[in-house]
Amino acid sequence: MKKTKKIEFRVTHTEALIIKNKAEKVGCSVSEYIRNTALDYSLAYKLTPDEVEVYKLLNKYADNFRRISNLFKLGDTTGVKEHSIETANLIRTHLQKLL
Repeated sequence: MKKTKKIEFRVTHTEALIIKNKAEKVGCSVSEYIRNTALDYSLAYKLTPDEVEVYKLLNKYADNFRRISNLFKLGDTTGVKEHSIETANLIRTHLQKLL
């Protein structure tokens, strides 16, 4: 449905900044943010590129820990040691980027 009506209202400078920041956090325009909030529509949070990268890394770590767990179940202590060291090194490498 085409949006043709315009509603204006006044806010303080601080309120405008807060609304703008909240809209940016969820990845939408101020108009869309206010409309969705006023109409009680759900706002889906959009991940930043950095958050997407962290999510991918966490998935990789989870996969490695799953493999380690499966190796434990199979009694493969050599594989457990290798995967544990690999996972620890991967985590250490990414943590050093933060320092």
